[in-house]
Amino acid sequence: MKHYEFLEAIVNGTEITDELRTYAAAELEKDADRREKRNAYAATKRAEKNAEREPIRAALLAAITDEPKTATTLIAEAGVDVTPQAVPSLLKPAFVAGTIDKVAIKVPGKGSHVGYVKA
Repeated sequence: MKHYEFLEAIVNGTEITDELRTYAAAELEKDADRREKRNAYAATKRAEKNAEREPIRAALLAAITDEPKTATTLIAEAGVDVTPQAVPSLLKPAFVAGTIDKVAIKVPGKGSHVGYVKA
């Protein structure tokens, strides 16, 4: 049975035969296999990306002290090559774990920025 024939039988409301059930079960199994491969690939990519980010994350965490520092200051002190916009995502695991805190820092002429301190 072809996929089009299967869908046509469903739309036309014909009686659900054993052939339709067998085809549907086979399609579900194929879909599960595809999903499993896709999830495994995504997990591999995620692990690779985390492995790349770990040294950067460690350098940023080492630069954090009891004194509040902005993302730009952390990047300069850690000597890493990331944008200030990437710092919150890199530090999120530490923030969720409670090892660092976010505080507001008043920057003259620029307003309020987010700063990071040890918890």
